[in-house]
Amino acid sequence: MFKVLKGGRVLAPDDMGIKDVLIAGNVVGNIAESISPSDDYGSCEVIDVTGRYVVPGFIDQHVHLIGGGGETGYASRTPEVMLSHVIRAGITTVVGCLGTDGTTRHMTSLLAKARGLETEGISTYIYTGSYEVPTRTITESVRNDIILIDKVIGCGEIAISDHRSAQPSREDIEKLVAEARVGGILSGKAGVLHLHVGDGQRGLSMLFEIVKETEIPITQFTPTHINRNPRLLEEGVKFALLGGIIDITSGVSP
Repeated sequence: MFKVLKGGRVLAPDDMGIKDVLIAGNVVGNIAESISPSDDYGSCEVIDVTGRYVVPGFIDQHVHLIGGGGETGYASRTPEVMLSHVIRAGITTVVGCLGTDGTTRHMTSLLAKARGLETEGISTYIYTGSYEVPTRTITESVRNDIILIDKVIGCGEIAISDHRSAQPSREDIEKLVAEARVGGILSGKAGVLHLHVGDGQRGLSMLFEIVKETEIPITQFTPTHINRNPRLLEEGVKFALLGGIIDITSGVSP
């Protein structure tokens, strides 16, 4: 099945201007000034996207696929994410995670939800774990989850600098990131440690110390919610300038 997107402004990610885009099955077949369907294409749908942007699908590396919330009681729990919520934002790849609640929400449910969304047409991955340390897993091992379960690409969302965290020590975080790293090495995956960073005064200080004083590379961490306050955002910029990757939360003003 072929589709031609006509007359959109293409960002790929560089601004290519007004172009036509040929989609062949699930891949981009051509980008050109003008593409006219021919008999060679067989069945071809032409879609007028004049006045719109055409961009690659976005990746969201932090999505509570089976819901979040619950921190003001049972009635504050949020529902599962539906496919329409994701694709409406132009997102075609998600990484699912748990959060504060690793008791009434489970890793097996998260895995099942990820598989379901992929069946519906998007790419999905998950982190193993939750806020707490020791953290929740499927096989009782972060390393084993990453190695043995195709969808698991790292560990998270582990909470630091937050009153809701398990107050993990530096040693706790070092062990978790080491487990994730080795799991990633042995399975050919990222093996990152995805960290929820709260409003606490410690901020990213623990991560800076670990990177400075151990052999763990800065790219093994992906701290999120970095824009929750100006001080943390400044630390996040410093972290990124050192080669790290940070995650900005939409809807949160620095």
